[in-house]
Amino acid sequence: MNILSVCLALIEDKAEQDKFEALYYQYRGLMYYCAQKLLHDEHLAEDAVSIAFLQVAQNMDKVDEVMSASTKRLMVTIVERKAMTLYQRQQREYNRTVDMDEVICEATSLGTEENALMDAILQLPLIYQQVILLKYSRGYSSKEIAAILDYTVAQVDQLLSRGRRRLKKLLEAV
Repeated sequence: MNILSVCLALIEDKAEQDKFEALYYQYRGLMYYCAQKLLHDEHLAEDAVSIAFLQVAQNMDKVDEVMSASTKRLMVTIVERKAMTLYQRQQREYNRTVDMDEVICEATSLGTEENALMDAILQLPLIYQQVILLKYSRGYSSKEIAAILDYTVAQVDQLLSRGRRRLKKLLEAV
């Protein structure tokens, strides 16, 4: 099922469906161009356009005429915002993956005492491993860790506290 069919199914009024279909055919190329210009990835650009059209379908009351400068600006603004959201999400995911891989590689190349500590850290659940390694191996602040992992600062502080307690128990058992 393509995005046009999905969006049309969201709209109950036949006149609104016709208006949406006209919007779709009028602006899909422009919207794709704008998203592609920001994202430099055809699949992400297609996703941004689809998400934008879903939003438009849910808010057809905000669209006056199909062929107007204000409607054109609205369509471009919506797709640019959706593209930026996708870009930011992609960057967070990229940073999260790269940071954790690098941190674990660095941490495993330590001396024997440090290896015992790293072995204990690696026995922790993944979320505790991440916050502890980002905090103590990389020196990130709780605020920076929260941004990387998409948590609040309070959640990061709580995870650090719990992780340190679990780590202490693991090290005492050794």
